[in-house]
Amino acid sequence: MIPDPRLISLAAGVLPEFSPEESIYAAAEAGFTAAGIWCDLSSWDRRRGAGVTRALAETGLCALDLEVVWFKPGEDAGAHDAMVEIALELGARNVLCVSSEPDITCTKRRFEHLCRRAERGDLRVVLEFLAITEIRTLQQALEVVHDVCHPAGGILVDTLHLQRTGGAPRDLRDIDRSLMPYLQLCDASAALADTSPEGVLEDALYLRRLPCEGELPLRDILDELDPRLPLSLEIRSREQMQRFANDAAGRARAVFTATQKFLQGRV
Repeated sequence: MIPDPRLISLAAGVLPEFSPEESIYAAAEAGFTAAGIWCDLSSWDRRRGAGVTRALAETGLCALDLEVVWFKPGEDAGAHDAMVEIALELGARNVLCVSSEPDITCTKRRFEHLCRRAERGDLRVVLEFLAITEIRTLQQALEVVHDVCHPAGGILVDTLHLQRTGGAPRDLRDIDRSLMPYLQLCDASAALADTSPEGVLEDALYLRRLPCEGELPLRDILDELDPRLPLSLEIRSREQMQRFANDAAGRARAVFTATQKFLQGRV
């Protein structure tokens, strides 16, 4: 099987119980060309940064994104500046951002602040929309990015969140391609059985499925986008965690293999 030529990244959420370094090595062993990096500022130090840098260098993988910046009410303007600094040090392409600021004007101001911090490098700040935050829809994310109008700004579409927030593949048709540096891909059920806040969170963290194992219109979504757009496989799955407990490379390999079969139309 000849791998799809686009950049394919193992999202950090696929291996939440493993360290960033372990995730990078697992991604490389599985065949990925990029990896997502989870950054917990409370435990990230110089040693962790050096370890991640070394893992990226030894594997040749690209750090597609660093996550997660989560805007919350009452924070200082520079509360997340360290995330941008770490992303620049690692050579990451994107910093993933979500917002729980109830005032969208505050989100715009804080998003612009991070974009300006990212100006010193080839780094994008992408705003993701999801039902459990204040930026719940694609339209709201686009409003923030359009109003801020900074070249470092962009949006992040997750196929699960597009479905769960009432979006459709056609909604992506007229978006300026420069605003979407990558896509988070997973499959899932067409409808959410439990629509409570707890059910929505459970769905996002543990019920995602491998491509073609669910009911999302993944091919229709990809048809609306640049065929060279990098993909991040955001498949947080309790089933996969149990199947490949303590086996980071095995779980990564299962995700990579299923994704390549899907992209090549073999399933």
